[in-house]
Amino acid sequence: MTRRMWTVFLTLAIPIAACTPLASSTAIPSPDATITQARAPSSGFGLKVGSPAPNFTLKTLAGDEASLSDYAGRPVFINFWASWCGPCRAEMPEIVEAYLTHKDAGLEVLAINLTVQDTVSDARAFVEEFQMPFTVVLDEAGEVSQAYSLFGLPTSVFVDAEGIVRAINAGPLTAEAIEQYLALILPAR
Repeated sequence: MTRRMWTVFLTLAIPIAACTPLASSTAIPSPDATITQARAPSSGFGLKVGSPAPNFTLKTLAGDEASLSDYAGRPVFINFWASWCGPCRAEMPEIVEAYLTHKDAGLEVLAINLTVQDTVSDARAFVEEFQMPFTVVLDEAGEVSQAYSLFGLPTSVFVDAEGIVRAINAGPLTAEAIEQYLALILPAR
């Protein structure tokens, strides 16, 4: 599919699917699970649990650049969000708390604003409102959303220290679900 077609697809599909839970499984991983995929589309294409996370480089809200590869060797919690998404707003305090709780264990959070569907000024206000202490990057062209087969917002991807996707969650997260997913990527305590 050409880039223009993907842009049109994302422009139309994401608002339709945004901020709504998907109709597939809602299973939360068991503590002894090694790989799980919860509430992710089962369309047979795109990002898969057990596969390497696609690298990306995006502009940060501060104006620098950040790449997923900058965090090689560390567990990364990737969260796709937009300022207008109610469920994104509801889960963000839980994500901030999880980061503050686990940053000493090496956890990194990359908050990817779907800027192709948002504005930088609204994203900045959202970040200030929730006092997000982690890296915020801007997906201005929708390329990372496309690479990660984003189907709706919010969507979270949990990547282990080896760069392997261990869980995908489409829809809002609770504090309990975040902890269960983090158990798949954080070093054993």
